[in-house]
Amino acid sequence: MDVIQLTIPPLPQLLTVGHSVWRPGMRHFERNFEVYDLIMVRTGTLFMTEADIPFEVKAGELLLLEPGLTHCGHSACEEPTEIYWVHFKHPKPAGKLARKQIPWSTRVRQGTDNDLSPAEQSLFLPKYGKADLAPLLPVLADMLRLRDSLTLEHAVDLQVALGRLLSQLQAGLRAEIHSSRSYAVSEQVKAYVQARVTEPLRADRMAEELHFDIDYAARCLRKHTGMSPLQYHHALRMEEAKRLLTHSGLPVQEVAAQVGFGDYNYFIRLFRKTVGVTPGVFRQSAQRYI
Repeated sequence: MDVIQLTIPPLPQLLTVGHSVWRPGMRHFERNFEVYDLIMVRTGTLFMTEADIPFEVKAGELLLLEPGLTHCGHSACEEPTEIYWVHFKHPKPAGKLARKQIPWSTRVRQGTDNDLSPAEQSLFLPKYGKADLAPLLPVLADMLRLRDSLTLEHAVDLQVALGRLLSQLQAGLRAEIHSSRSYAVSEQVKAYVQARVTEPLRADRMAEELHFDIDYAARCLRKHTGMSPLQYHHALRMEEAKRLLTHSGLPVQEVAAQVGFGDYNYFIRLFRKTVGVTPGVFRQSAQRYI
């Protein structure tokens, strides 16, 4: 199943949300408009064609129709069909990729007080197929309630609800990854490294204690975090160092020792390489905003 990739920010903007039960014999009219049309079927089957590709959207499935593509009902409903639909707009062109190609582990640049624009990120949405409607239905009910009595006081709440809905849809894509063996191995490696963050990382010892081939374990961790075990170890140490620099008065040399660095100069070099500034400059900048 294809996945739709939307570049964010900005987040998609809600246009409308609806709910209805289509009687047998009803079918969708032909339309082509410049918005996304997310259709979720709770009961029955909806027969839709988009750009000459037919879809049978059954109970517990969804279809995300794309802007600029003609869609219509190619067959009438054969039984009462309960559907929800959400129309939203997004200004940037969409990409498409397979589920297994989603780059979940790609790291997003951390923002700083010097940034004038946000880092480019992505939102991933299923194009067509099965969906767990259970977590979506309360959000849809909330959206319909807000729509029916919308005032400016709660306009932003309706847009935020769309964000919650899209986040739930993306979470459904992640759930498949999280059930894989590679994810389980990655989590074990992460837990092992986290428990020994102030100790030197010994790959041979980790392989022996976890009973995994070290190369396999490293591939699993990189697949789900984008980092090797050593890079992950360094990242954890740097996060703890940043916390100590921000919230304690410890000298920088003592901070280095507390996070496991016996070589103070190496700590300085690694901190500068990872964070972009020296520990002293980071502390001055961070403590201005506490």
